[in-house]
Amino acid sequence: MKGMARCFVCWPVIDLDIERTAKSCNDCARNATAPPKFNTHHWEYPSGPWERMHIDCAGPVADTMLLIIVDAYSKWFEVKITSSTTTAATINILDELFTAYEAPITLVSDNGPQFTASEFKSFLQRSGVKSHKLSAPYHPATNGQRERYV
Repeated sequence: MKGMARCFVCWPVIDLDIERTAKSCNDCARNATAPPKFNTHHWEYPSGPWERMHIDCAGPVADTMLLIIVDAYSKWFEVKITSSTTTAATINILDELFTAYEAPITLVSDNGPQFTASEFKSFLQRSGVKSHKLSAPYHPATNGQRERYV
């Protein structure tokens, strides 16, 4: 607020005046600790299980990494322990999972190097995944389904 005010006007005690005004404002005090929330949900609810999966890596936990896979429909989650988060290790885990359950229609992940590699993209195409969606960089809340489990 102060920076914006300094762009338009200038007086010697602008910072103090702005602070005093903000502290005396009831609405400002009530909303100071409540940042605006994004209330609308941009993901369509899937029509069946294993239609959309959310994946992410977590860790290290006890010197290992975790690959977390969540089904958006049933909220079923799988946690796979791995010593590496490379593309090859991620592909091996997902290949086992897709063999056991089948490949999802949509896979949602962050922009981790293991998920954006060309080898990973070709694996998804071979597996029958129709769409790979990436969450917005530096905004993990866009993939809140997986972040809750991480």
